[in-house]
Amino acid sequence: MIAMLMAVATVAFQNPGAPSDSAVLKELLGIEAEIARANRECDYKYFREIEADEFIFTDASGGVTTKQQDLAGEADCRKNDAPSSVDEPRLLRYGDVAILSARNNVVLKNRAGESITRRSRFTDVFVRRGGRWLLVSGHSSRIPDAPPGPR
Repeated sequence: MIAMLMAVATVAFQNPGAPSDSAVLKELLGIEAEIARANRECDYKYFREIEADEFIFTDASGGVTTKQQDLAGEADCRKNDAPSSVDEPRLLRYGDVAILSARNNVVLKNRAGESITRRSRFTDVFVRRGGRWLLVSGHSSRIPDAPPGPR
């Protein structure tokens, strides 16, 4: 009986006009691709638009950066052409709040000119406001390189 009441309550509170989780995931992955592009091209105009005023980022060592601090980094930004991709996405959605967790892969050149891939895990929290998703919080941690040799 309780399970049936919970199922009815869940259906009753769903917004029939709201996009599906797969549509939201696709939209957020598009935003993540734009974030990667903006990072490569030092496009701080995009960060001004996508980051909410209360945005905070926590790095792997526990440092916290606000939107204002992030935007101040524009003066030191260097453009690069390192290709990147996002995979293993997982979406948790609570109405107008979406949490995206995924793996980021960036291909860099080492000093010998060989391609190496740096991986990290990130979690970004978005809030839907004014008909669009805004980034309110993020965290990223580097995945250590695998030791050479067979596994």
